[in-house]
Amino acid sequence: MMQFEHAKLTRGHQRIADYISKNMDDVPFMIEEDIAAACGVSVSTVSRFWAEVGSKNLKEFKQRVKDEALLSPARKLQSAFDKVGGESGAAANVLGVAEYIEQTADRIDQAAFDAAVGLLAKAGTVHIYGPGSAECLTALMDFRLSRFGADVRRLDRGGHELFESMVPIGPEDVIVIFGFVSESPEMAVLLDFARERGCRTLLITDLAVSPMLAKADISLFTARGQLWEFHSMVAPIAVIEALIVAVGKEREQAALAGSEELHRLRRKYAKLLPKRFKLVRN
Repeated sequence: MMQFEHAKLTRGHQRIADYISKNMDDVPFMIEEDIAAACGVSVSTVSRFWAEVGSKNLKEFKQRVKDEALLSPARKLQSAFDKVGGESGAAANVLGVAEYIEQTADRIDQAAFDAAVGLLAKAGTVHIYGPGSAECLTALMDFRLSRFGADVRRLDRGGHELFESMVPIGPEDVIVIFGFVSESPEMAVLLDFARERGCRTLLITDLAVSPMLAKADISLFTARGQLWEFHSMVAPIAVIEALIVAVGKEREQAALAGSEELHRLRRKYAKLLPKRFKLVRN
């Protein structure tokens, strides 16, 4: 896949690079006005972009794309969807989000994934930050890792209150950041603080181009849809589940011991804290 030196790009050019990275197979059929509209930037910004990435103009860049013979996983999957007839409503929506999983699986870096598993398995404490809609991801990771005996803390507070949550973070810890759409001030602070404190960082993001990628120790890509689309959490959840299973394997003895203890507690206190079932009467 064509790479861009994102650290040298302006914010507007970063948005263009991110869009092109995710839609490389569509670029040969686009004009500068199309790209400008898709990225929310001016046509002049798009025109200046080509020189920043080593091309004279859009025409030359298109030739580079053609020479590399790139075909995105989205295009491959779309061809399969086109063969499915009579699908509508819920079925079509389910097939639609499957595209994000396909994109994520195609672009995930195995070496980075393995390194992320090693970080999480050996971390003293895992601190998780995921604002907004990503809070559901922090809750899932917290729940799953805690089952394996990991010490997990969620960094729920933003703004000035975030500082209090940062005080206990030590060099043996790991900070997991769900960084979607753009780098927030809180994310910038956490990434800078991690370097100062000497702890490691894992960034899970839907951005192909962002300053955060260079700041984080490890980054994993997950597709969620384009800027103008409803952002799906299906692929990020799939990445989390894959990480958790791999971490569980690394911490196999602790994971099994935790499961046995959970089973013992459930049996011992079943009468005091029984499972609650909702009865449905006709």
